[in-house]
Formats: sequence, structure tokens, C-alpha cells
Amino acid sequence: MELTHENFRAMIYYDFRRGLSQQQYINQFTSTFDDEAPSKTTIYHWFSEFNRDRRSLTDEFKGHPKSVVVLKNIDAVHELVIQDRHLTFRAIEASLGINVTSIHKILHEHLAVKRICSLKKRLVSIDAKKCLKIQS
Repeated sequence: MELTHENFRAMIYYDFRRGLSQQQYINQFTSTFDDEAPSKTTIYHWFSEFNRDRRSLTDEFKGHPKSVVVLKNIDAVHELVIQDRHLTFRAIEASLGINVTSIHKILHEHLAVKRICSLKKRLVSIDAKKCLKIQS
């Protein structure tokens, strides 16, 4: 039977509520599950989370939603850079409210920019291609 992270967390929570110490739990868990048991660090982490009154067994969402890199934001970054090619990532971030990682992804993956100094030339050629597609 394959146990999920939530299954292990439920067992950790149960033994936490029973009052077992972390070391007692680790000894019991490794003797029962051997290689399948979570690491000691994971067990310490979840014991401390339950000590802080956490009751959810699921992972919390971390990071930014992928919806930040959408066509609207790609076009907005494109327009900002066309207006001022010396614009910094931080200035774009402040203007659009998009994090630096997403801006980097937009510039390098969606606008195919390899170097910032070649950015304006590349973006102008992208505009030209868009105009050709619209006119066709």
C-alpha cells in the first residue's frame, strides 16, 4: 500500500496528540516503515507545526500563481521596454506589480531576449512581425 504525505502527516499528528516525543515517534516510525518513513527533519518540522496549532495536513501553496505570465502582462512588459530600454527589472516590477522572476521569464522565454542590451532591437522586430501577421 502506497502512503501519501498526508497519510504520514496524519500519523504524525495522531502521535503528537498522544503526547509522544519526537524521538519516540522517530524510533517507532522507522521500526515500522523502515525506508518508507519520512526523514527526521520532516518529522521535527511537522511536530513544530502542530505545536504552533496547525491542523491542516496538506501543503500550503508557495510561490506565485502561473497566471502572472499571461498575454496581457507579456504585452505590458513589451510596451514598457519599447518606451524605455534602460528600464530595470525593479522598475517593471513597481510599475506592473509582477515579481522579478516572472519578468525574467517573460523577457527570456516569451520575448526571446538573450541579453538586455539587445532587447530593443529584438522587441522592435517582434512588433514588425505582429504587424505583418495582422495585415495578412
